Amino acid sequence: MEPTDWNEDGEPLVRTPEIAHYHGDYVRLLFVIAAMLMLVMQFTGDNLPMTPAALIVFVAVLVIAAGITSPVQRLIHWINLVLSLMGLAIFGGIAMARLHSIGDFFTHDGIAGVIALVFLGALYLATRTVRGNMTNATAVLAHRDD
Repeated sequence: MEPTDWNEDGEPLVRTPEIAHYHGDYVRLLFVIAAMLMLVMQFTGDNLPMTPAALIVFVAVLVIAAGITSPVQRLIHWINLVLSLMGLAIFGGIAMARLHSIGDFFTHDGIAGVIALVFLGALYLATRTVRGNMTNATAVLAHRDD
């Protein structure tokens, strides 16, 4: 790769090419946001259909998955897809049940509905990453010689 720019010391700048169809960084961010919102939802006194221990385990799994998400590991993207689907099913179900029972999708300051939307976004981006991996559209990572 030919450098096209130089830093202030006259050394060439080498750019790492972007990886096609990799959205793991966004999925990672959405998982951390969802985990924080889930904890906030628990502390608001909301009645969730899971025990506090189960919620803490799910939060921990989300944060661990976010922490180990990498463009070179294909299995984690499948795990992210499953976690996104589970989160959407759980919190989308909570939000829809509230919509049907009390007529309010965004109860308790909208946290359940917002969490469902966060997981929907994560599901979309995780699916795009998995699709890119399945079609081998992912570019090869640049090799660094340092």
